[in-house]
Amino acid sequence: MPLLPHPTRGPRTQMMQRPLSERTAMMAAVATVVFISLFSRALQLGVAFVPNTGPFKESSMQIAPHRLGGAVEARALTNLSIGGINEASKLGLLCAGAAAAGLILSLRASHVVRRCEGDSSDSSDWTGAQGFSALSEAVPLKFENIEVAQILPHRYPFLLVDKVVAFEPGKRAVGVKNVTANEPQFTGHFPDRPIMPGVLMVEAMAQLGGIVCLQPPVTDGKGEFFFAGIDGVKFRKKVVPGDTLVMEMELTKFREKFGIAKMTGKAYVDGKLAVEVKEFTFAFVKPA
Repeated sequence: MPLLPHPTRGPRTQMMQRPLSERTAMMAAVATVVFISLFSRALQLGVAFVPNTGPFKESSMQIAPHRLGGAVEARALTNLSIGGINEASKLGLLCAGAAAAGLILSLRASHVVRRCEGDSSDSSDWTGAQGFSALSEAVPLKFENIEVAQILPHRYPFLLVDKVVAFEPGKRAVGVKNVTANEPQFTGHFPDRPIMPGVLMVEAMAQLGGIVCLQPPVTDGKGEFFFAGIDGVKFRKKVVPGDTLVMEMELTKFREKFGIAKMTGKAYVDGKLAVEVKEFTFAFVKPA
């Protein structure tokens, strides 16, 4: 059974982690601002430790009002009251807690950012549409669909050769049939499990053979080839919607006097043999 991908490795997870790191960094910044604000309040105007009223009023500790860059003046503590100590302790604990929270959130933000940056290397394994499309760039094109229709008499829904990618006149050809789910045969074959009927795969191969036989030097194309016989058919792999059936047909014999052609063929999906036919027999009928 194949292993499932790690939940933090996908592109979607990376997109979710980055906003998370930004929010965490923002929270860390807020906590730091709160700490600085509380600490500054403790020093400004002397009101944090020595208010005009309250438990510190009678103490001998004085912090002079000052501006940024000004000096802080203080006398030795001689007579702090119990209430004053409690108030100072609460303020000190609050400042320390804010500083600790800011530190923890900052470390968490840097950890998430490092994880996201580390996971971004996995994006190099992603092959986009352009990459997959480029795989077929080297495949030649001999006859496109319109040209195929000019050679064969078949029409929709029974024209089963989409294009020809290799052609050697009077001898062989390689053609392509793109299998799609909207083809009429899949309505009943089978509704819950669409599989391309074997007879249609053989028919598609026979049509590719017709492209060889209906062109010079075999014939002048004036007439029709009829399917006269088949021998040694073997189906090796099922063909389903989404598959590309790549077929090859080769002319082995042609008796012009009798209008009889013999061919052999194979068809592949993803490089694996799907069907092979030892011998096709075609009968050529000239126009009256």
